[in-house]
Amino acid sequence: MDTVARPGGAAAPPGDGGSDGSARSRVGRLAALAGAVGAVAYVGLADPGTGTSLFPPCPSRVFFGLDCPACGGLRGTHDLLHGDVVAALDHNLLLPVLLALYAYAAVIYFAPLVGRAVRPLRPPRWAIFAGAVAFAAFAVLRNLPVAGLEFLGSGTS
Repeated sequence: MDTVARPGGAAAPPGDGGSDGSARSRVGRLAALAGAVGAVAYVGLADPGTGTSLFPPCPSRVFFGLDCPACGGLRGTHDLLHGDVVAALDHNLLLPVLLALYAYAAVIYFAPLVGRAVRPLRPPRWAIFAGAVAFAAFAVLRNLPVAGLEFLGSGTS
């Protein structure tokens, strides 16, 4: 019988559905998958930019009047789901990076449902630091009232 390697050297039968191998863990992952698919479908169907959907406004925009690094992410994801890459990037230039990180996390979480073990990404410290600096710089630059940097904003008023 094939086995799937787990951290710490333990092995589990393929398709065990969870880190503890229980049916409960498998059901939990399936429920999370259904929720994620439903959420993505809702983002594709309801335009977050119209104000008529159930999406709440960004707290940093409401309380401080500033774009957070993820502002424009829902509108951009909606545009991507409709094939408009330019509009998606206009809402948030970091969207491809954020979506790639979300996708990788989803693969790691849902891989046990198909009996696969995915080794977590272990980037070097300098890469984590560089990513954090780039994220912080983006957060600051997109809110500066400087001519030529308006394209970094999320496009909300």
